[in-house]
Amino acid sequence: MRKSNSPFHKWVSKPLGIFIFFLMFFPILFINGAYTSNIGDMVSGLGIMTEHIQFSSFATAVGMAVFTPLTIRYLEIQRPKAVYLIGLSLLALFSYFCAKTTSIPLLIFCSFFTGFVRMILIFNTLFSLLGYISGKDMLSAIKPSPIPVSPDVEDKMDRVKAQGLPFLYLFFLTIGQLGSFFTAWLAYEYEWQYVYYFMIGLVLTSLIIVETTMIYQKRLITSKLSFTKFADFVTASLVLLSFCFILIYGKTFDWFDSLYIRVAFIIFLLSTGIFLLLQINTKKHPYMDFKILASKNAIIALLVFLLGMILNSSSMLVSTFTSISMSLDNWQNAILNNYSLVGYVIGAIIACLMSKWNMHFKYIFAFSFLCITLSAVYMYFQYQSMGLYNNLIFPIILRSVGMIIFYAMAGVWGMRKLNMVFVTSWIFLMLAFRSVIGPVVGSAIYSNVMNKKQQYYITSLSENVDMMNPEAANIFSQTQMGAMMQGKSYENAQILATRSAKGRVQVQAMLSSLKEIAGWTIFFGAGCIVIVLIIPYKQKKE
Repeated sequence: MRKSNSPFHKWVSKPLGIFIFFLMFFPILFINGAYTSNIGDMVSGLGIMTEHIQFSSFATAVGMAVFTPLTIRYLEIQRPKAVYLIGLSLLALFSYFCAKTTSIPLLIFCSFFTGFVRMILIFNTLFSLLGYISGKDMLSAIKPSPIPVSPDVEDKMDRVKAQGLPFLYLFFLTIGQLGSFFTAWLAYEYEWQYVYYFMIGLVLTSLIIVETTMIYQKRLITSKLSFTKFADFVTASLVLLSFCFILIYGKTFDWFDSLYIRVAFIIFLLSTGIFLLLQINTKKHPYMDFKILASKNAIIALLVFLLGMILNSSSMLVSTFTSISMSLDNWQNAILNNYSLVGYVIGAIIACLMSKWNMHFKYIFAFSFLCITLSAVYMYFQYQSMGLYNNLIFPIILRSVGMIIFYAMAGVWGMRKLNMVFVTSWIFLMLAFRSVIGPVVGSAIYSNVMNKKQQYYITSLSENVDMMNPEAANIFSQTQMGAMMQGKSYENAQILATRSAKGRVQVQAMLSSLKEIAGWTIFFGAGCIVIVLIIPYKQKKE
């Protein structure tokens, strides 16, 4: 049993303590190394490529994933106040560096360790909150136990997870979306550096609250990071980072014609080999236990995460459409994406009801993919030169419903009947597939296909755009005449008319590309539905 009001002072009431823990989630989930919601402002302000910000954002996800195998050893220390003071101070320091630096390697470094520290603080807050509410040590819930759990108790725990996890994800995704909205607003109203300054202020406020309300606790155990665990951590990080680098920068650097891509590929192969050798040779407490791959439930869940995140990457088609056809900036896109909060609420309720009705998981997964596919079907008919803002609300809500359902329920299925010995290995794989591998593969597929299709349609559509084409010649002449009437010289008016004609072709090529890719997305979504319906599901303990 825990002390009655640990880790708070006696004068802190129970409701206030719970509120403080919930409050701690906001700076943890708001803060990031690179903010994709103001990517345009950072790219223009620093004069860098968009890929740098994308890679920095994925570095944060990698940092979060590689911490999870160390979870149990870290939680055994049970010093919430010390973890908050050190972790929040580091986040403030990393945010300051990100605001001031023009160095891309330093931005990536800070982003990676921001993710690592964020994951520590998320576990610190979540398990401290659950322990504070229940009055029990929640570490025992995820630690392997020599005493077998009865099938009835195990089934009851699975039902509790299936009905509770959607609302936990609803909480996390809501805070994440609010953070994206607020950072986009700060960058729009002021400058992108103000996002980091605000985060520093939020973190410092949290530090004051922690110092004021929490008590000092002695270390329960001595936790040491062995050389093997350090090597595991480094090699796992290099595997994921090099994988992300190849897929993000491949198109920009022309794939293996670039020395950077070749070096990244060599690092990926070497680090993967060393990581596998380390896990095979570590008999006791491996960083990642590969025996988990014998669990069919875990394999199915990872497949669902991979397919779901690739399918969900079709959201970049909507972002491209709003910027090309509707000329929406990051701030307006952030407002539009707030409608996803409605989808999250609906999706969490539907997932909970499906679990309560004991619906088979294959139908739950199929329903989630159906929602995202129907969103793509709806958008297929919206890709036109004059898009309407209100027409984008429904597909965003629909896609969010599907996303939160497979987010939560795939995680539940992966842990279903799973021996607790493998829980940290499962969380590592889940985060790696859900937050790193799936999104980066989906992003690479859609960005590369979009680039190739746009070039194809530009070539195809521009073949007949010359003065021999009556319609094109008429538009060119009108544009040129209008420019000359505004006082432009004949040469400058001709240049403006040429640029106008080129812009029209580019917009039409992009719209044609979006429509074709949306069509293939619909087929891919239908294929995902078929896959999750026909694969065999195993129910017994593994």
